[in-house]
Amino acid sequence: MKKIYLYMAITACTVVGTMSSCSLEEENPSAISTSQEWATAAGYEKLVNGCYFDLVRIVYGQAEDTYIISSEAGTDIWQDVRGGSNGNWSRALIYSNDFGANTSMFQEAYSGFYGTLSQCNAAIAYADKVQGLKEDVKNALAAEAHFLRAHVLFNIVEYWGGKYLPLEPTSSAVTSLPMSTVNEFYDAILADLDFAKQHLPVSQAVYGHVTRAAAYHLDAKAALTYSTYTDGLGNCEAIDNAKKNELLQRAKQSADYLINNASSLGVRLYSNIDEVFDEKNNKTNAEALFVITHSSIQALNPRGNYYNRSWKHWDSYNNANDGIGMSGMTPTYDPVKTVNGDNYRLAKGNCYMTPSKYMFDLYGEKDGRYKAFFIDTWYINKPNDGNVYKWTSTDANRFGLSESRVGNAAYNINKGDTAIYIARGKNLTQEQREALRYGSYNLEDNFKDPANPGKCFPTLKKNLCTNLFCGTNASKPYSSADCIIYRLAETYLLSAEIAWRMGDNATAAQRINTIRNRACIGHDGSMNVTVNDINANFLLDENAREMIGEWQRWQTLKRFRLLLERLQLNPQIVQRDQHLYLRPIMQQELNVIENPEEYQNPGY
Repeated sequence: MKKIYLYMAITACTVVGTMSSCSLEEENPSAISTSQEWATAAGYEKLVNGCYFDLVRIVYGQAEDTYIISSEAGTDIWQDVRGGSNGNWSRALIYSNDFGANTSMFQEAYSGFYGTLSQCNAAIAYADKVQGLKEDVKNALAAEAHFLRAHVLFNIVEYWGGKYLPLEPTSSAVTSLPMSTVNEFYDAILADLDFAKQHLPVSQAVYGHVTRAAAYHLDAKAALTYSTYTDGLGNCEAIDNAKKNELLQRAKQSADYLINNASSLGVRLYSNIDEVFDEKNNKTNAEALFVITHSSIQALNPRGNYYNRSWKHWDSYNNANDGIGMSGMTPTYDPVKTVNGDNYRLAKGNCYMTPSKYMFDLYGEKDGRYKAFFIDTWYINKPNDGNVYKWTSTDANRFGLSESRVGNAAYNINKGDTAIYIARGKNLTQEQREALRYGSYNLEDNFKDPANPGKCFPTLKKNLCTNLFCGTNASKPYSSADCIIYRLAETYLLSAEIAWRMGDNATAAQRINTIRNRACIGHDGSMNVTVNDINANFLLDENAREMIGEWQRWQTLKRFRLLLERLQLNPQIVQRDQHLYLRPIMQQELNVIENPEEYQNPGY
């Protein structure tokens, strides 16, 4: 199967900082001009395919994947496990005093989104010049570019506010970047989505190309978000109540249409929460609305054998003295059959960020999302005596256990059986820990010092598909797993928020309960909420429970205008100033433009 990023349109790009603007007149080695190439049916298809390239190569998975920092860091639910010592990662996670333009963690998102914008502008501009395609086929291809442009414009304006807004291809370098208002950004976004909703197909021959369902989802999200700009944040002309209500109505119509017509649009909610991120469903996920695909075939990846590493930065550190590990475990791609029948593989994690104690405490005993989304159990994959691991003094001391288990066959652990377990909610006593054959930690102990969490925490396993690991070096645990960017469960959460903002808590509770009962162990309704439970903080908590790690937490806090208030839940963060509602423009960009003072966001 062809992948969405196989062809990159032939363009010449003049670089301004980390941003590119693409010329339409570059020499084409096929001996015809680029404009002639793009006017053919095959050339135009390549041009549209190229619109996905930077999203794969730079933003979602195959760069250093610092987009996870842009989208999730500096919020209420993530903390820095390096105590502020990890350079730019730490600066962005805890908003240290030197957080700003030199914090390079936002460079990939900025360059990736603007690179995609350049490609989409070319595809949209050339739609009317294409020969040899039926009108509906041409419009369907152009609709992909319109959706992707709306997607990147939405991200640009939410992270950085009203900035540079090119909607036409350019053939020369732009050295002084003109600024557009937030309103102008959203006018373009909603216009693109009008086209996409009308012309995108319900299904695509190539998995990963966008479909109509994604357009309705993003339309609901964008219209809802724009409705919150009654305060004029970030180079915006504040909207009035009439405009706000108009946008909320639009958001409601799109969310309702997608939810009510999900089956005919080719998507559905899984019945059980365990299915959503089951690695067997990664390549054909029924709940996914928009995915970025990665391949185990090197030639189909922009970076060849670099593959996807998007999950890696929230992995609990293993095989180290201060994290999850013991001598009976080692990073490996070789599968080990566990006592549960699952194939277990262990890769070496980076341990840059941990969910906060507040985040872990959000899951109640009946909430199946904790087990579905997190790994709290590791297995023996390195026996030290045949197929058996026998305790060593070093490991016993590391877990704070009596050395009486050393040489005691009653404590031997078979290959594939539990090595380490993290207890959450109910702390194990020392006596209980001594009675277990395996090592254990109490999650509470990892957060004894709330501002300096340890490295022994459950691993978020969304997009961690060990069956799709690629390569042989377990210290570089890349995979060919696809990244789910939007999924139907988020549509339900957006619909609930829209209803709440419109004063309809009954509908909000109904939408929330669909998601909560799906997550509820036994699906018995015991997690259902009432209209009296619906408020801003509850909606933010529910969003965290369902959507942690899915590239949207920072934007969600901003949309509620509760970023600064919710940062009080994160004891590592002491800087809570209004300028944090926008991300800084990177110094690389400021160095090469003629209006850096104007272009940088206030406070940086």
